[in-house]
Amino acid sequence: SLRKTVKVGQLELSPIGCGTWSWGNRFLWQYSKSNDLLLKETFNYVTSNGINWFDSADSYGTSDLTGRAEELLGLFSLNSKTKSYICTKIAPYPWRIGSNSFKQAIDESINRINKPLDMVQLHWPPSLGWQEENYFQAMIQTVNEKKAKQIGISNYGPKSITKLTNYLSNYNQKIYSNQVQFSLLSRYPLTNGLVETCKQLDIQLIAYSPLALGLLADKYTVDNLPKGPRGILFREFLPTIQPLLNELRSIAKFRNKTVPQVALNWVMQKGFLVLVGIRSIEQAKDNLGAVGWALSAAEVDTLDTITNRNNKQ
Repeated sequence: SLRKTVKVGQLELSPIGCGTWSWGNRFLWQYSKSNDLLLKETFNYVTSNGINWFDSADSYGTSDLTGRAEELLGLFSLNSKTKSYICTKIAPYPWRIGSNSFKQAIDESINRINKPLDMVQLHWPPSLGWQEENYFQAMIQTVNEKKAKQIGISNYGPKSITKLTNYLSNYNQKIYSNQVQFSLLSRYPLTNGLVETCKQLDIQLIAYSPLALGLLADKYTVDNLPKGPRGILFREFLPTIQPLLNELRSIAKFRNKTVPQVALNWVMQKGFLVLVGIRSIEQAKDNLGAVGWALSAAEVDTLDTITNRNNKQ
């Protein structure tokens, strides 16, 4: 169940955490400030039902809503009866030059969230390693100042992780987690050596987009597409993933679960913590149903076989 936590450094995380990408994002998720009340209710619902960590980023929130997700998270957790861990990701924008510039960005996030971070993370590897050491120096400083408990990364591959681990060990620091895109439709971490490397280095993998932006939510058809840019993506991909959706439906029916619950459980069986975007109580209830049971090895194999055939990664 959700009470069964996974130890990630100093944190004890529930198997599912909440991503806040859609909070403040008008372009992809049609966010507007009128959603805030619903988001607050959803926040209260998930925290009282065992989800104990939230993940944000300083880049979540478009144009005039920059940092909106972090602000809302700060606001909601301030008035919450339950304690939640809050982790955020800082973007390695090319204009963030020197460790002071990155440290300032971290401090701005902490101000928006209104309390020290449980984990500070680099959002993606900077191009050609530009400023990378400076960024980690800023994160080390944040931990030393007790403004964050520990360091995590996102979107890193196996080679750069090994290099980074060696670098951080010089400062008595380590990486505790790596957040990557992972789902039945995006399985690179299984084939590029990432899973093995992270296991070896004791780094917890966290899956984002575990339902592939909703392609695996089984809510849409070619005649009923989501609004915005996702619609274009869905029109192209939905026809190609029918064999997988059919298998997911048949497992879901047999187990009295929903398709997204089966798809999320598959991610957990691969040893990942799962980050789901939660925008409504109804969606949260469905995601919570992915925990407390396990797909059999045979069911996992069947899903693996189908996705191996389906080359569109």
